[in-house]
Amino acid sequence: MSKKFLAIGVVALTLVSCGGPGVAEYDTAAQTVCDCMAEKSAEAAADDSGLDIDMTDLDYALCALDIVLDVDINDEQMAKSLESKCPDLADTHAEYIKGL
Repeated sequence: MSKKFLAIGVVALTLVSCGGPGVAEYDTAAQTVCDCMAEKSAEAAADDSGLDIDMTDLDYALCALDIVLDVDINDEQMAKSLESKCPDLADTHAEYIKGL
């Protein structure tokens, strides 16, 4: 009988410990994307080649690669975290998700 309780406890602990990322992880990932996009924007502003091509979607996809192993970018919490960290990227994120 005690072995059954022990087995159930081990299974329950395993399930709890294997849960997905929490709000803090999504906030960190959102900040990573925000910083990456700010860097890309600065690079675009410094570009003096004369070509004025909007690379926002490509830049966002490249920045998303930095976090794809840490969080589920399709998760609603990612959208919420981005909205709180850098609201100007909310539309870009929504378009990116549509394209997946």
